Amino acid sequence: MRSDTQNVTIAATPEQVFAFVADGANLPRWAIGFAKSVRKSPSGWIVGTAQGGEVPTTIAADSATGTVDFRMEPATGMTATAYARVLPNAGRAEFIFTQFQQPGVPDEVFSKLVASVGHEMAALKALLEVECPL
Repeated sequence: MRSDTQNVTIAATPEQVFAFVADGANLPRWAIGFAKSVRKSPSGWIVGTAQGGEVPTTIAADSATGTVDFRMEPATGMTATAYARVLPNAGRAEFIFTQFQQPGVPDEVFSKLVASVGHEMAALKALLEVECPL
């Protein structure tokens, strides 16, 4: 199974980055290739995707270790998990994101997912570093 791990250094505290990423309500703000909308569900979140579908998602977050696991159910009986970690980095935060190519997912689709995460990292960094003066 192929995997992809990407990271970005963010000029914010690890606590700020963790709190933002662990809150499912923020997914459409930074996970721009995945989440177009979210709504709470009894077991977590229902994510409205760019393709128009809905993906039940749970977020398992542990502030002590800085881990944030995103468990998605893109189809009944199929589960995919993406793993994130927020680490301290000299007064800033390092955000690390790992995803795996799931069985049945073509290489070209996984390549698009990898590219999407690159854009999401840039969006997350911008959201947490740039303050609009207006």
